[in-house]
Amino acid sequence: MPDTREVYAAEDLFAGWLDEAARTPGEPLRVQVGPALQAFEPETEPRFTDPAHVQEFVDRVLAHLVATGSRYDDGAGLDLAGVPLVVRARRGHTRAHYEYDELPARGVVAIPPREVGGAWSLRAAVVLHEVAHHLAGAEGHGSSFRTTFLRLLEDIGRPVQADLLHTAYRLHGLDTGVDGEDRTLLRIGRLLRQAERTSNAAEREAFFAKAQSLATRHQIALAVARATAGAEESREDPTWETVLIGESGKRSLARYVRLLLEIARANEVRVAIYTSNTRVTLYGFPSDIAVVQALYATLVTQMVADGDAHLRSGAHKADQREVWDARRRRWELRPVHGSTARAAFYEAWADHIGERLAAARAEARASAIAADAPVTAGPTSTELALRAREVEVVDYFGRMQRDHGIRGTWKGAAQAGHAAPGSRDAGTLAAARARLGTERALNSR
Repeated sequence: MPDTREVYAAEDLFAGWLDEAARTPGEPLRVQVGPALQAFEPETEPRFTDPAHVQEFVDRVLAHLVATGSRYDDGAGLDLAGVPLVVRARRGHTRAHYEYDELPARGVVAIPPREVGGAWSLRAAVVLHEVAHHLAGAEGHGSSFRTTFLRLLEDIGRPVQADLLHTAYRLHGLDTGVDGEDRTLLRIGRLLRQAERTSNAAEREAFFAKAQSLATRHQIALAVARATAGAEESREDPTWETVLIGESGKRSLARYVRLLLEIARANEVRVAIYTSNTRVTLYGFPSDIAVVQALYATLVTQMVADGDAHLRSGAHKADQREVWDARRRRWELRPVHGSTARAAFYEAWADHIGERLAAARAEARASAIAADAPVTAGPTSTELALRAREVEVVDYFGRMQRDHGIRGTWKGAAQAGHAAPGSRDAGTLAAARARLGTERALNSR
């Protein structure tokens, strides 16, 4: 069957990497990809005792897909994630396999038990391969199967394993049906949805850091590839794209712009802002601009939701200011206006998000440079490539400023934090536990 031999070889490499990572817990896994040494920290891979234990795992996987709305359509309207999958013991020990015969009522996976020499199959890398057959619908190991396997890993919260598997496929010359850049954005989007769906603050923080770390590592990989590329068509060139922030006269546009600036700064994208704050133009590499847009779309909705919740709670009324009462002819203490409280909340929210993004970016960048550290003193190839990338964006933005007559510096809006310190602090706390989902658009409110 076409691609089967290469898929098995790639997945053997993937399993070997997971074994290596398990032997050195807490240390990054370093993989040579072309001229670069990439660092991964894959999620822990579950292991199983027998087919009954595998059945419990498979049931949890399918239940999670259904609960989170991750549909795997068979092309005729049937969600294969909702079709039961039965695990049975296999007599032979040399392979595991998926049986299509009983679809659409159910699927069947045959796993050799430990007693007949099947210990090699009692691991998630093998079991999820068979689950991917169940969800892909069509037989074989073609592009559709591989894309389904990658998506499955992402949908169950294993994005770094998905990144590793994708790397193994590419090293064996296999196409996944989605190019590297689009798959990175898909992973980021799924990480953000995972973050939105959890109520655990630590889990949200972990998903958030993975999303920005993945974006940063993708930037680094592109920078190194550009520095070593021999063909002009393989290069990614800087470009620009205009993004609508809101309609003229709407409140809080300046604070929305402030949030976008923080995201852009962490992703090496320059920004030109219209004086009305209704739109901005992003300048940088296409992949970086796409990451900025994806993060902004998820974060601005959360910022607005958190701000609304703060005002509805009435906590902002604890901030007071002196107001002249003309009728009573005296100064009186009154709660700050809701618009002032909202502005202070948004400012602090955006600033703290910027700090979190910058910290995740700096950590990923330092890790990539350290992984490429030369034996002798001096800058690494990764470090040089990143500097060249930054210079190219700066030069491109400068040229576009001259060509388009962009002048002046964005002044933002008057700072509101001093007038509403309680709302400012609330904004910082809310940003620290920000949920990062993409399900709602801002204009749906």
